[in-house]
Amino acid sequence: MGVRERTGGILNAENHEDGLIKHLVGDWRWLIAGGLLSFELASIVLLGWPSGLIPSIRLPYVYGGDGLFFQWMAQRSIEGWALTNPRSGFPFGSAIYDFPNSDAGSLLLYKILGKLTGSVFSTVDLYFLLSFPVIFVVAFIVLRSFGIRRTYCATSSLLFAFAPFHFSRLFYGHDFYTWYFGIPLFFYYGKNLIFYGKTHWNIAKPIRSISLIAVVAALSSFGVYYAFFGSIVLVVCGIAGSFRRVSVLPFRNAILFCALLFIGVAINLSPNIVYRETHTLNPEVAARPPAQSEIYALKIMHLLLPQPDHRIKFLRSYTAMYDSTFPLSNTTSSLGIVGIVGFLTVLASMGAGLVGLTVRPKIGVASIVVISLLLVSTVGGFNVLFATLVTPLIRGWDRISIFIEFGCLLAFAVLIDDCAWVNKHRASAVFSAGAIAVLGFLDQTPTSYNTTVASGFYNAGIDSNFIHQIESTLPAGSAIYQLPYVSFPESNNIQRLGVYDLGTGFTNSKTLKWSYGGMQGREGDLFFRALSAKPVREQVAETEKMGFSAVYIDRRGYADNGDKIVSELTEILGHGPNLVRADGDVLLFKLPH
Repeated sequence: MGVRERTGGILNAENHEDGLIKHLVGDWRWLIAGGLLSFELASIVLLGWPSGLIPSIRLPYVYGGDGLFFQWMAQRSIEGWALTNPRSGFPFGSAIYDFPNSDAGSLLLYKILGKLTGSVFSTVDLYFLLSFPVIFVVAFIVLRSFGIRRTYCATSSLLFAFAPFHFSRLFYGHDFYTWYFGIPLFFYYGKNLIFYGKTHWNIAKPIRSISLIAVVAALSSFGVYYAFFGSIVLVVCGIAGSFRRVSVLPFRNAILFCALLFIGVAINLSPNIVYRETHTLNPEVAARPPAQSEIYALKIMHLLLPQPDHRIKFLRSYTAMYDSTFPLSNTTSSLGIVGIVGFLTVLASMGAGLVGLTVRPKIGVASIVVISLLLVSTVGGFNVLFATLVTPLIRGWDRISIFIEFGCLLAFAVLIDDCAWVNKHRASAVFSAGAIAVLGFLDQTPTSYNTTVASGFYNAGIDSNFIHQIESTLPAGSAIYQLPYVSFPESNNIQRLGVYDLGTGFTNSKTLKWSYGGMQGREGDLFFRALSAKPVREQVAETEKMGFSAVYIDRRGYADNGDKIVSELTEILGHGPNLVRADGDVLLFKLPH
């Protein structure tokens, strides 16, 4: 091989190179069956049995909180691109360059799905449902590259796709975090760095160069967090590979791959970077104090707790008790019972390796990565040093739990695959894989989320009907002044009014223009902030001059339920509200022309 390798300890045996395309082609039947099953099961978990057998994508599964922001972004992507839009923040327009993201892949999916369906709600629903088969397929072929039996690959891939993290992020409204398909790929390239010292890109061949560009583009365009955490995996594996081979080559190759990811993220952020260089600094947006790196850090207990919507009441109650009693709680990090077995396998393997016992190299990969990620992300870990010495912009370290989830499921799959007595007969292996899949799935998912989804459907329905009423009442292109004033993005709720509730007017309409949505701290936002502090009569007069056709009042944003401002507008305009939403919370007053 040209290099000397260490023997003994946790990485003590060579592995055979096994590419992904081989399994993508050779295992296509498993991939199709698993992908379709994942899609169908996701719908059933959301809508219940038997309703979920036919997926519903007419209304959004989540209609509130941060979910409204992503629907707002989806509508912008469908109309043009998410970064700018003239219908939001009218008449100044809405540019979100001050709010950087590395999510061009998700935004492109929004655009494609939106053009295919013609509906923003169908877009966000399909975006979520399609994440399950994509994650299953990628996880399956990566696990196969570790030489694991197809049955156990299918089991672990299914459980990874249905990790509690997946649905929790949906109901938090964090849509972009549900496309975590890239995580298994980081483990694959990390394995290659450890075993072979390289990621196996032969860029001298054009097809390999093209595939390299495609992979880097995908891994860097579905969230800066995943790209950043994935880089940690690569660096850790590069260091392990260098120690194993007594050569700097693996570490060098890891750094080169990370550099390519950095370039990919930089390309994603290039519009934001150019904007910031050509405009004054906006200190009001994306401010991240270092303390948040510990507030949103991972705790090992979170990995071991039952998921908060567990089918068994006692387990559900125990998690609720912990969350209400202990500080720094989050509800997205549960590994599930199968993942916990994998986690214990990782700990046992590390202990065995430290005392010089032989450890399967495949489990060694999972162990080194999982332990390293724990050290980096736990409360008071190296994340705090990163926040204070480098940048506090990476704050949600608990999101690394989905990387740990895959590492633990990988360790479990290797463990069960190596059990000779389980795999003595093909029938016993199939039965074991099926039983584990069913047990793990039932542990990781609730009976269904149909009650929560039904609430989203209801709220979206009455809001959509109301906005369509407005659109049918006013001429196309009419502008609507919205009150109370709410800064965008990441501001605080006002009374019962959520941060992004005013964005639903834009999301549900096609031609209407809205005052909400200008970037906080920029010209339009500062104008409406100052205008909202003036007497109502002056606000009406000013908005009439600016070409607004109506005033939109959301009662939830007022301590008196909006009674005072509704009374004032009625007196000023000489008439009551022209339209009232079905629940009475939102009113529209037409302005005279």
